[in-house]
Amino acid sequence: MPDSTIFALGGAGGDAEPDSVCENSISTFVGGNTWATCVGSSTSVSDSQASNITTDDFGVWNAKFFGRGTTNTFECNRSYFAFDLSGESETVASAELKVKCDNLGDTGTNSSTVHVVGATTLADTTADYGNIFSSGTTAVGDYGSTTISTTLGFHTWTINSAGITAINNAVGSGIFNTALIGYYDKNITDPTSNELKIKIFYANNFGTTNDPKLELTFAAASGFGHKTLSVASANIGKISSVATANVGKVIGVD
Repeated sequence: MPDSTIFALGGAGGDAEPDSVCENSISTFVGGNTWATCVGSSTSVSDSQASNITTDDFGVWNAKFFGRGTTNTFECNRSYFAFDLSGESETVASAELKVKCDNLGDTGTNSSTVHVVGATTLADTTADYGNIFSSGTTAVGDYGSTTISTTLGFHTWTINSAGITAINNAVGSGIFNTALIGYYDKNITDPTSNELKIKIFYANNFGTTNDPKLELTFAAASGFGHKTLSVASANIGKISSVATANVGKVIGVD
């Protein structure tokens, strides 16, 4: 059981930083004809954006569509989530991100792999598309990955040390911003004929049944207090052997 569960912002009724789906389609007449151009940079703006939907079959999407001659169209969708950690106060030792999703695309390893990455502050505009980068093409940070199955349900990302640091930096005062992005997006690798297509459920429903959530486990308190620590090591065995019926007496010893 986690010590604390934080649901993503952006639920029904709205809040300061809603989650958002950003879509981008790059072709020969929009800024170039390469996958790297589609992935973009911190200043890239998406073709469209939605922050009030409950689900999207193209929540995370990496695809290439072949046209005539050198005319190709690329699609790269990212899903952003914001978690308010200002009400937390404990140091986080481990965390898991859980999002309800389903693989609607190809089932190969790369086409099923989705990364959770860091993001800069969301503005709820098409300019959020480039928020996985802190500046230029420098990524905010990769916080882990998982494989999405073809069974609809919650999938889990175990947050790595870089992500734990970012979480602890937000504890007590800020927002932990994240994005789910596809393998080809993360690695700036042309998907060629592969299609990574993930259905995502967002935090825009009443209630939290389908909401993305961040489950936190706090660092254990060190030691047992000065009275317990003052017991001589030679006597620890004796204390361990006390019958259950006498535990109350041991606890009450001053």
